[in-house]
Amino acid sequence: MNKLSVQIVAVLAFVGIAFGALYYGGVFGNSQNGESSQVERTAKQVEILKYSDYSCPACAAYAPLEKQLKAEFGDMVQFGYRHFPLESFPHSELAAYAAEAARNQGKFQEMHDMLFDRQQQWSPAQANAEQIFMDYAEMLELDLEQFEADLDNEEIHAKVESNLQEGIRRQVNATPTFFVDGHKIRQNPQSYEQFKSIVELYMYRN
Repeated sequence: MNKLSVQIVAVLAFVGIAFGALYYGGVFGNSQNGESSQVERTAKQVEILKYSDYSCPACAAYAPLEKQLKAEFGDMVQFGYRHFPLESFPHSELAAYAAEAARNQGKFQEMHDMLFDRQQQWSPAQANAEQIFMDYAEMLELDLEQFEADLDNEEIHAKVESNLQEGIRRQVNATPTFFVDGHKIRQNPQSYEQFKSIVELYMYRN
């Protein structure tokens, strides 16, 4: 092999080594790099905490969006509820007590949904809210004696008040107010797509 041939072989070998380094280093976007990016984008569970009033029409309007998020993301989205009864609504505290009384019998979510779905039935000032809530408890097949007693339960009243004071400390001044992974959402989403985008932002955060 003459000197020129040796030089050609050396150049070809160098080019091959350089190409391999670039390929496996990810310059050409090979599948290994794609897999690495996928790992970086792995979704993590998102926790949404809501300060809310069952009498609040805006809170009721967001309830279907929350259900839609749960339907789409399942256990990847976890909702927490905090009572923030407003003085401007006459039956807000009693509704919060009803939800907690139902929780004591394992039916919080069912009562939560019913209170929002039927808000216009019990929220007017002239409505006999306590009797209506008793009717809801019967529909949910709760122990009515226990439910009625729990509406006056001091521990339940204290829990609702504690939720309210917690919200005040966290500068909640309107309902609903959402915290996503502990971060207060300054402006509530105006559509399901906006809500979903906020959730996905936190879901794929590094």
